[in-house]
Amino acid sequence: MFENYGIQQIKSVVIKTINPVKIGERQYGPKETILYLTDVEAGKLNEEKSIRSAEGGQEGRRLIQWLTHHNVNFLISKGVMSKRDFNFLLDSNVINKEEIVISTRETHTVDSSGKVRLQHMPVPGIYCYDDKGNKIYDIVRSEYELTIGEDYIDKEITVDYSFIIEDAHIYSVGENFLSDIVVQAEIYFLLKDDNEGEEYTGILTIPTANIVGDINLIMGKKATPIVGDFAIQSVQSKTKSRDENSNYTLKILSKDINEI
Repeated sequence: MFENYGIQQIKSVVIKTINPVKIGERQYGPKETILYLTDVEAGKLNEEKSIRSAEGGQEGRRLIQWLTHHNVNFLISKGVMSKRDFNFLLDSNVINKEEIVISTRETHTVDSSGKVRLQHMPVPGIYCYDDKGNKIYDIVRSEYELTIGEDYIDKEITVDYSFIIEDAHIYSVGENFLSDIVVQAEIYFLLKDDNEGEEYTGILTIPTANIVGDINLIMGKKATPIVGDFAIQSVQSKTKSRDENSNYTLKILSKDINEI
């Protein structure tokens, strides 16, 4: 008996293939899970509806009206992203590359021998500036060390340079290999009966959907660094009957799935 209950949390979001498909460089079989999301922060179901009416008579009264259900959008916000989540939701492809070049800036005080030691092994293209922003020329480099000169002993300088880092994951964004893929989405969530305190599992299923992802990089010391906002959008087929082409189904189990 569900007289008064509410959704407590979203447990997981499961995205499955409908038919065999190749996504990026990987081949997926029918009904294979291609994305399994946990730690979902928030979810919202929006259903597009329209009302049409027939009017008639001397006063043009509304005689009858029809409520039409259109597309369904399930919007999700997720703060914990794995590499696989990134690959899928960014609509991208991961390129493993051994070396990339990183730019950095360091501030040092020149020692008594006229030298400074950098944190990383620099590549060609090193620029030094004094405390007034004037460029320092005639720098001699030896691995991590830079010889600035005796004129700068005990003075603060700024060094702009680049160094190489290995084993970086590069995401090539914008290949649009998700745009034509129709998937099935299952959203598992926890319900609680406010009258008796019983917990139940609900399952929202969108049988045919597209995934539209949006990654927000929130910068700041205390900010959540990465938030993935994406929409699961229902896709309808005009060739199927209404019963065969439902926007979504909602199932409520007799208890919490963890207790089964």
